[in-house]
Amino acid sequence: MEMNSICFKETRKKFEEFLFALGHSKGTMETYQWMLSRLERFMVEKGFLLYSPEVGMAFCEKESSFTTTSIRHLNRAKLTTRRLNDFLNGKFNLLSTKKNPVPDCHIEHFQNFLENLRLKGLRGSSIQGHYYSGVKMLRAFYLHKVYDLSKIQPQEIYDVFTESNDKRNIGSTLRSFLRYLFKSGVLTHDFSGFVPAVRGNKPVPSVYTKEEIQRLLSSIDTNCNSGKRNYAIILLALRLGIRSGDIVNLKISDIDFRSNMIEFVQKKTCVPQRLELLPELKEAICKYLSGGRPDTEHPNLFISVRPPFRPISVMAVTSLMLCYMKRSDIVTGHKKRGGHALRMTLASELVSEKVPYDVVRKILGHEDTKSMKHYVKFDVGMLRSCALEIPPLGGLYAEYVNNRKGGREK
Repeated sequence: MEMNSICFKETRKKFEEFLFALGHSKGTMETYQWMLSRLERFMVEKGFLLYSPEVGMAFCEKESSFTTTSIRHLNRAKLTTRRLNDFLNGKFNLLSTKKNPVPDCHIEHFQNFLENLRLKGLRGSSIQGHYYSGVKMLRAFYLHKVYDLSKIQPQEIYDVFTESNDKRNIGSTLRSFLRYLFKSGVLTHDFSGFVPAVRGNKPVPSVYTKEEIQRLLSSIDTNCNSGKRNYAIILLALRLGIRSGDIVNLKISDIDFRSNMIEFVQKKTCVPQRLELLPELKEAICKYLSGGRPDTEHPNLFISVRPPFRPISVMAVTSLMLCYMKRSDIVTGHKKRGGHALRMTLASELVSEKVPYDVVRKILGHEDTKSMKHYVKFDVGMLRSCALEIPPLGGLYAEYVNNRKGGREK
């Protein structure tokens, strides 16, 4: 393929078609398309009509110049340009995924295990996670010469777990797999209890103050089309706690302006959600529909502002939130800056206003009542009331402290 004989739009189209033919997931394709859009805008700004590896290098250098650019973002930019170069040069060997098959002696049990997870109603993403961990787990058993799972021993289970570099995911899959083998009669004992527990970090949820949120909203220029759209998007996350995945999938038909309600099925939980269309939010959406949304046949509410007009992606939502966080000069530190942080900010405000935890849970679309434990972290005032007074010192420790204090006074 002659690199300079085709304009970038045509090059991008052929490249995306090639990626799609390779069977990449929707999320992976959205990542590539988002990065290619950034590359295309960069070329327009710099006046480049044709793409070349040198243009790709210049693009990556610009992406790395931003102070808020994460290593993950920069790696995506480099990966996209590198694979685009390989595609144009006809040497596309980087996308061929390495096969890591399950040993033949374990295939039947593993396939039945995955089918059992599907029948239990686990989401596809959860089953895929168990698949990846399961492949590593079963190959480890094979290396330990465990060819018959019915003869597995606790020591072998412990060895496979301790040798893993991903103990949290391997441990979860291993426990589920051992329980399945026991219930299906392969094992005579339930060995899932032999898998050690992994204690993970439970950071305090990222929340922002009312003053910071006001600065965030004020930084959005609602006079332009993109500003009208982005203002409505951020309000949906901030006032109703809607996840980014549900925001991008939201249809115009999901909004009933007469009854002032929003109804949709949550992508993460597949559970219907019905929320009140607040006046502030209704005004923002109406303003976007009347003068900011492109004329297109797509039923989705939020559409890209540049042609070809199509529904925006979750990556685009995250990107615009990061942009406005930076523009409003909010000091984020180690806090999250995407849609999840706005959901947690809403939860914090509701809890501080003494809204019952169960109501907060329903507003955020959680079905599991155990999720109520998460909201206790927001209620700092209530946690303080549960704190116990420090008991007076006694015994040898009191004597030691008093001696130390006496030494300092001298």
